[in-house]
Amino acid sequence: MTLLRADNVVLSYGKRPVVHGVSLDVVPGGVGLIGESGSGKTTLARAFLGLLTPTSGSIWYGTHPLKNADMKAFRRDVQPVFQAESLDPRMRVGASIAEALKKPAQERVAELMKQVGLSPDLVIRRPHELSGGQRQRVVIARALAVGPKLLILDEPTSALDVTVQARILDLLAGLDTERLLITHNLSVVGRLCRTSHVLFAGRVVESGPTDTLLERPSHPYTRALRDAVPVLGGEPPAAGRSAPPAETGCPFRSRCPLAVQECEQPPPPREVEGRTVACHRAEEVLTGPAGR
Repeated sequence: MTLLRADNVVLSYGKRPVVHGVSLDVVPGGVGLIGESGSGKTTLARAFLGLLTPTSGSIWYGTHPLKNADMKAFRRDVQPVFQAESLDPRMRVGASIAEALKKPAQERVAELMKQVGLSPDLVIRRPHELSGGQRQRVVIARALAVGPKLLILDEPTSALDVTVQARILDLLAGLDTERLLITHNLSVVGRLCRTSHVLFAGRVVESGPTDTLLERPSHPYTRALRDAVPVLGGEPPAAGRSAPPAETGCPFRSRCPLAVQECEQPPPPREVEGRTVACHRAEEVLTGPAGR
């Protein structure tokens, strides 16, 4: 069952396209959108939330285009989980959670606080009186208040230390609600998402089962993201090249160590060993030393 779908979506800010013809499905089991800052993943997430209208292409909610959907039902079924800084600093925690409810419901707020591992006594606190991890849990509780089917999470652990990140990930993994996770960190997406899509310069360069992408990436960019995750006892991550995307051909070729003349032509998406990849040299990435 497809919860949300992007169908050849182009998104622009002014005259500048930032997402270029992306098509993907948000399906049960957790879906990751992975990429560095500027890759277009947050812009695409805003379109999935109905906050941006595609320049071309369309967003589908179930079997209906989002522009024709029952937006009241959509807002109930699909909830964003932003970073902890999204909380109103003037509002007490209980009021912030209850804001999404039709009427004040102290018992429901207390249930939600317990569900995210917080003491109901904290409802009288304001955000500055809580730790970063506690604030993030409040944001999750607020999103859960209306009983959504899907949470769209935008870097929900990026400002937290490692131990707090682990607790938040455990919390999210234990929820029954489906997830669309936006992140640059492959170690995070591996915990929460069965399927992942890797974005570079507004294009999907690799898609498939998350385990497959983590264990044996077939695109040089996915491999670079994987290698940037520190490993306890391992070597420090190599410094990545920061050249801007190429304007013609493969956008990653300005950074790619495997780029050849063929890469001056745009690589069409194709099936390679259980995933879809847009790379002329995907087989060499898989069989080379870094791909094993």
